Amino acid sequence: MTGFLVLKDKIVNFYNEHGALVRPVIKFLVTFVAFTLINSHIGYLEILDNRLMLLVAAIVLSFVPWSLIVVVFSGMVIVNLYALTLEIAAVVLVLMIIMFLLFFRFSSRDGMFILLIPIAFYLRVPYVIPIVAGLMCSPASIVSVSFGTIVYYILNVVETNETAISNISSDKASTAGIGTVVSMITGNKEMILTVVVFAIVLLIVYEIRRKSIDHAWMKAILIGGTVEFVALLVGSLILNTKVSILWLVIGTALSLVIAVILQFFVFSVDYTRVEHTQFEDDEYYYYVKAVPKLNVAEPEMNVKRINAQRQHNKNKIKKKSNKN
Repeated sequence: MTGFLVLKDKIVNFYNEHGALVRPVIKFLVTFVAFTLINSHIGYLEILDNRLMLLVAAIVLSFVPWSLIVVVFSGMVIVNLYALTLEIAAVVLVLMIIMFLLFFRFSSRDGMFILLIPIAFYLRVPYVIPIVAGLMCSPASIVSVSFGTIVYYILNVVETNETAISNISSDKASTAGIGTVVSMITGNKEMILTVVVFAIVLLIVYEIRRKSIDHAWMKAILIGGTVEFVALLVGSLILNTKVSILWLVIGTALSLVIAVILQFFVFSVDYTRVEHTQFEDDEYYYYVKAVPKLNVAEPEMNVKRINAQRQHNKNKIKKKSNKN
């Protein structure tokens, strides 16, 4: 355990000292992976299907706020959908405008979740995002988490129904085509279930981790993960949506592991040394519970010059033998 704590302190200290370098690197990686996913699943516009262009764009965007990265990401989705059909692009544009109004009003600082959720879905660990958001952010993050979830399901609907959407555009009038596309997206029961469950889990995790109880963060992770698994499983059975129970189990387990690792780095405390104190002022009595952080001093290394000591001993032995 001591070794892990020393490693944690080294990583945290490195981030604190070199955060100005680490943060752009994280933005670059997330942005580049998100752009690559768009091209690999709905890359209908050939001019954007260029790995070098995506690389340069990700490098440039690594130095701007997450909110601007989200705008560029959304624009890339829209233009790719426009290359497929005007109807799907128009519907998604309206949905994104509505989501952006909520996003910039409530959770513009949490734009990273909008890019991370589609990535997490394709990695089959999306269940970690609402847990992490509940641990690290506020209930306002529901907007970003829901935004990212809806974006993923839009990409999934378009990719799965590419031929049908193209036929809608060519066979029907624009109004009828738009109505059909809207029903495809808003009628997605799996998307609605996931958005609702993620929002509930985020609120549960947030409320539990703020409680003045021992191991609040760990309990929040375990309870949130359990609620998430049960709600998605039962909801999918009730709504008759397709769900892989095996991947639901594996994804939830991996998500819990990731959340526990994050908790170790962000909120590592020693509940065996909890202290309770109280004081008062002219208006209030204060009851305080103090929980010390887990900090371990890095062990000092003492280097001994063994070879030099051996040589010194050999010289002493030679001198004694010469005297004799």
